Amino acid sequence: MDAHLFLTLYIGIIGLLVGSFANVCVHRIPRGESVVSPRSQCPNCQHLIAWYDNLPILSWLLLGRKCRYCKHPIAWRYPLLELTMGLMWASIVWFYPVQSYNPVFLAQAISLVTLLWILTLIDLETFLLPNALTFPGIALGLAFAAYFDFFLDSLIGAVAGYGIFWLVARLFLMFTGKEGMGQGDFKLLAMLGAYMGWQAIPFIILLSSLTGAVIGSMALIISKKGLRAEIPFGPYLAAAGVIWFFWSAPILHWYQGLFM
Repeated sequence: MDAHLFLTLYIGIIGLLVGSFANVCVHRIPRGESVVSPRSQCPNCQHLIAWYDNLPILSWLLLGRKCRYCKHPIAWRYPLLELTMGLMWASIVWFYPVQSYNPVFLAQAISLVTLLWILTLIDLETFLLPNALTFPGIALGLAFAAYFDFFLDSLIGAVAGYGIFWLVARLFLMFTGKEGMGQGDFKLLAMLGAYMGWQAIPFIILLSSLTGAVIGSMALIISKKGLRAEIPFGPYLAAAGVIWFFWSAPILHWYQGLFM
């Protein structure tokens, strides 16, 4: 077997296993529960899940998509998160040029998409972006930046990411008397700035705002809830951050060609 293909499959399998743990994070972190104790249990009957019933995707299929003990349906989110995590990890390795292989860059990319995917699912379910994930994400981003020698850009990005959204929220509150954005969004943008430097901030804000406005408008029309409908902003930030992280070079090339 080709070495690159073997590494891709190997990392993809690890991603599946991490996806299983990520499900625990999505369920427990917003509730302020430990992610290591107690062992995984059915959210309906609280029966502890044996290791053979906790194999990524496979156990879900073998159990007929139901808990072994209470027969309560197992949500699609669990295998979906496991599968997408495995595919994302494998894709990062597969499309990464072998000739410039750098395990630290792979660790940076994998840690970023993992954190963003977990945060996205939590935000969609609970409208929360927990400090237990964003703060370690900021620290990781700064650490990778120090290794790749752009620590100052990373630090400015973290401060600017938080500060810009904080200022926007304060101005919105001042003029409308309403909270327009949660502090979790401040910290998520700070995390993205830490991972990629201040240069990424304008693009992330622009793309996430445009995407959020378009999809948000469609959601408001469909839901018929008017301006009272709540739409989490974190997923848009996460998507824009991933796009910049992997495709900033062609985006900048296209932008320069557009005006030069």
